[in-house]
Amino acid sequence: MSTIRADATSARDNSAAEQANSGQWSAAALFIAVAALVGFVLLTVAVASHAVFPFDQPLLTFARGFDGNPVIWQVVSETANIPLIVIGFGLIVWLLWKKRRREALLVFLMLAAVTAGSEGVKQLTLRPRPSGTGDGIPGVVYSYPSGHVLEVLTILGIVAVRTWRSFRPFLLRLAVPILVAFEALLVGFGRMALNAHYPTDVLAGLLGGIAALGLYIWFTRPGAWATKLAGDSHEASARAKAS
Repeated sequence: MSTIRADATSARDNSAAEQANSGQWSAAALFIAVAALVGFVLLTVAVASHAVFPFDQPLLTFARGFDGNPVIWQVVSETANIPLIVIGFGLIVWLLWKKRRREALLVFLMLAAVTAGSEGVKQLTLRPRPSGTGDGIPGVVYSYPSGHVLEVLTILGIVAVRTWRSFRPFLLRLAVPILVAFEALLVGFGRMALNAHYPTDVLAGLLGGIAALGLYIWFTRPGAWATKLAGDSHEASARAKAS
């Protein structure tokens, strides 16, 4: 009997320690999100004020030096287009299937916010693309921020966070975030190689994506509103009445 009690006490202690560690990571994620958001706002104000960034042109010229085969960069760029939409809506459907309706709503609102927010900031800053065109689409002539980078980091980043929090093998949990970070950087470089974005456009997309991910981690921390499954409130109410 004493052994069972000791095991139960140990399990409670381990659970409490895990919750404390998770809370610390969530608080750190919130801090990073706020810092990234402040950086994004300051950078946006500077771009809207037509500030000149001394590193923009040299880095753009460097990236343009790798445009020998633009088809490759166009393919890389397209990986952050239609495939992301499929993954994003697929994630929402999967969450609904798992009865994680609140998290599904959170993901939907976040994806809508980053998409609409990106277009809104473009109209605010009115920064022409380096090439003076917009992917061949009439009217799409503004470059700041890079919506491709923002959306790839947000959507695939959410997948990476969920993978890291899962019970899958450690190597897989580690590999997915690394691949997502590499994809975001590759897409950003590809957009510059195609002469569609300045480096500061890509930086803004990275800052926005980091802010979105930090907020997602915070809103899905253990015990948060978005982590409760459908029916939890009804079960709690039933238990309260039964008692």
